[in-house]
Amino acid sequence: MFEKPSRFVDRVFLHCSASDNPSHDNVATIKRWHTDPKPQGRGWSDTGYHYFIRKNGILENGRPLSRTPAAQAGHNTGTIAICLHGLDEDKFTESQFATLKNLCVEINDSYDGTLTFHGHREVASKACPVFDYKAVLKLDQFGRLGLDGTVAQPLFEVDDKTPDSLPTIRRGDRGPAVALLQRLLMIKDDGIFGPKTDAEVRSFQTSKGLVRDGICGPMTWAAVLNNDRIVHASDE
Repeated sequence: MFEKPSRFVDRVFLHCSASDNPSHDNVATIKRWHTDPKPQGRGWSDTGYHYFIRKNGILENGRPLSRTPAAQAGHNTGTIAICLHGLDEDKFTESQFATLKNLCVEINDSYDGTLTFHGHREVASKACPVFDYKAVLKLDQFGRLGLDGTVAQPLFEVDDKTPDSLPTIRRGDRGPAVALLQRLLMIKDDGIFGPKTDAEVRSFQTSKGLVRDGICGPMTWAAVLNNDRIVHASDE
């Protein structure tokens, strides 16, 4: 039974354990790999993942959900990390995928469809996870879950490019309106209002003397639409 942690969460990341050895098919082994002193292990305080799914579909708990994971370097804040045992794409089991689907639906619905789901390889130069997670979870282009029983958050559309007609958007939202904002801020327009977009909106608001709340409403839209140059921290 999934219970929402009190910390902010807006993304779920999927991983694979990079081993098909049956003796490694348990969260205790992963924890040992992560907590053993260097150089044998990583010297962490706990396993980096919140959940581990064995070949037989059994779900094991790892790091407490109340704690930020140590799973996607530079992208751990605001996330839940799930690892499936396996390395060879053809050796993952239907039992594992059934458990993964059920868990992801439960997590997604606990957040009213405001989460997005991603593979580790989206933020790292790795092939992890090696299976086609987008097909398994029926993810759309924004990382929204498309499985049966899934609560889906509506996408924010662009009806007109005027401050009063554009929707108020914030972290966790997604859709064409978010992509428009990202293009105006000259950042990657993936249509997902994640931590990078949130940080850029807050920075822009500060530069314009607006309330630094990360929410793009009429006043922030007006400033962005009228702006002739975006200055990023790296520009200064």
